Amino acid sequence: MKRSRTLTIATILAISCLIAGAVFATQMTPDMKTIKGSVIDLTCASKGHAMMGNWMNAKDDHMMEGGKEQKGCGTMCLKGAQPAGLFDGKTVNAVFACNPSATLSAYSGKQVEVQGFWAGEKSVQTFVPMKIREGSGTWKDVQCATMH
Repeated sequence: MKRSRTLTIATILAISCLIAGAVFATQMTPDMKTIKGSVIDLTCASKGHAMMGNWMNAKDDHMMEGGKEQKGCGTMCLKGAQPAGLFDGKTVNAVFACNPSATLSAYSGKQVEVQGFWAGEKSVQTFVPMKIREGSGTWKDVQCATMH
């Protein structure tokens, strides 16, 4: 009788642990979303927007200083592991947390759907660092990796 009660309690505890684990695992799964836009090299697209006032460099071919067009620049930069994002036609609507360059470079400038999850706030502003300093120290140039 005592052994039967102990076995019953142990079974109830085991089942409770399994249920609690399943609930916890469900709560830990991020809320997956699908977003649309074109894959861009954030560095060239942002620099181009700052210099020209338009998002011309949100395509695969980029306009360079001096007015020369660089064919496939977006692909080249993404292959070089530049930061990547998604452009909705008007603004950068997502900054990707990673750039698996072998995958994303194949989609440079192309309209895509991307599944994933928001890691934080949904409004992200892209900033291209040019200089940096600590406290009131001397400004130092930031050398963003670039293929050109």
